Amino acid sequence: MKRNLSIIVPAYNESDKIEVTVKEIINVAAETLDEYEILIVNDGSTDNTGVVADNLASQYKKVSVIHQETNRGVGAAYIAGLWAANYEYLTLVPGDNAFHISGIENLFEAVGTAELVVSYRNNMQVRTLLRRLLSIACTLSMQILTGCRIRDAHSLYVYPVFLARQIRVNPGYGYHIESLSKLLIRSKSSVEVPVRLNPKPDTSSGVMRPKVVFSLIMTMVRQYYERLNHWSNLKHSYPTKNKPREVSKY
Repeated sequence: MKRNLSIIVPAYNESDKIEVTVKEIINVAAETLDEYEILIVNDGSTDNTGVVADNLASQYKKVSVIHQETNRGVGAAYIAGLWAANYEYLTLVPGDNAFHISGIENLFEAVGTAELVVSYRNNMQVRTLLRRLLSIACTLSMQILTGCRIRDAHSLYVYPVFLARQIRVNPGYGYHIESLSKLLIRSKSSVEVPVRLNPKPDTSSGVMRPKVVFSLIMTMVRQYYERLNHWSNLKHSYPTKNKPREVSKY
């Protein structure tokens, strides 16, 4: 079994963190993966993130950079990386160095052991209370929606590229909700692995902005609506047993 992985690293104004994030990924990937590439997506940064990313690409042949002229959000960065990916599996690691290197190692080691790798954060106490509550609500909703008893719906994942490309997702922050919910339903197998967060992971996060929270809620509502429509269509696609035959009137 070969572990081949495309790694998307989205970054918006992360000039002080993107280098350490990418170098940690390179160190882990070199030890755990057979083939890999790192796709840095500079999401319209106004600081030196783009310059740092280009310097990394010039130093490491497995690193390339996608520059987005304006800040389009992490969902758009995911979509750009998905269609640029060259390997069988895909993951997204935030460029803000939120995840500890040990968790990234666990994630990479699980590549290829199942069609879908789902990680769960085992030190959520480092998150703010509001972030913890948001994660609990998101995970519970994902469990109800998919019927899968995953432990965390807001962490790191590994997707099969061929399946991910079949799923249409919106470019907003809720991209991971759409992707994960649909892939959990479609995937033949999945495995869970623990990951750890670095101290103060919420320092540069904008997740708790009202606009972002509203987007997450609406994304989940939309997933429930689509799922209910799917169940309804399945129900009506089969004739009811012992249903009286309709008599045509002339």
